[in-house]
Amino acid sequence: MYIDKELCKNCTNCLPVCPVGAITLSDKVVSIDYESCVECSVCRRLGICPEGAIKQAEEIPYPRILRAAFSDPMHRHESTEILGRGTEEMKTNDVKDEFVRGTTGFSIELGRPGIAAYLRDLNKVTRKVISLGGTFSEYNPVVSLMKDTGTGELKTEVLGERVLSAIAEFLVPEERALDILEEMIAFINEELDTVATVSVISRADEEGKIDLLEKLRKHHYEPYPNGKVNIGMAIR
Repeated sequence: MYIDKELCKNCTNCLPVCPVGAITLSDKVVSIDYESCVECSVCRRLGICPEGAIKQAEEIPYPRILRAAFSDPMHRHESTEILGRGTEEMKTNDVKDEFVRGTTGFSIELGRPGIAAYLRDLNKVTRKVISLGGTFSEYNPVVSLMKDTGTGELKTEVLGERVLSAIAEFLVPEERALDILEEMIAFINEELDTVATVSVISRADEEGKIDLLEKLRKHHYEPYPNGKVNIGMAIR
């Protein structure tokens, strides 16, 4: 994103709408900081500028285009052909029966509006997940960023890209879920330079009971259950 200086009247209407604070006013001139911008297109999509001065480059080069892929909800991930930062991929996995009994799913979301995250933090998470024996779904868009799926190492050229958020989704054996949860939380608190949200995914039994919830409570966690029902068809 950039501001056309010939059109901009420096009215500052756009300053409060940027979710990562990339639009600034300096010496009475409004500008978009190139490094801070995550290419989410919120400022342009809102039509907040009366002069139409907020514009997007005709073609965003790689690897910067990844900023849009993980920040703009209207941008399709090339690897999945699905909109969004990962939530749609999680739903798709559910329809495809990725979360089978005997396994526990995890979702770790890095960044949020107001904070954002660099993919170098995601790299730390993906490598840790693999080291703990986690298995990434091929439908999770972060997998397309990996240069080595055996280690979880991301491609070197993407590490400096800043995104609104990225969601790592993976499976672990059910019997190891609590141990891995504790280790991941400790790792996140010690190693990451951004905020992270951890979700644990488990199927209810035929009676609607979720054993994992009770196990979490016994380990002094306070889970917030969030049920989800998907209606649709998937190609297997």
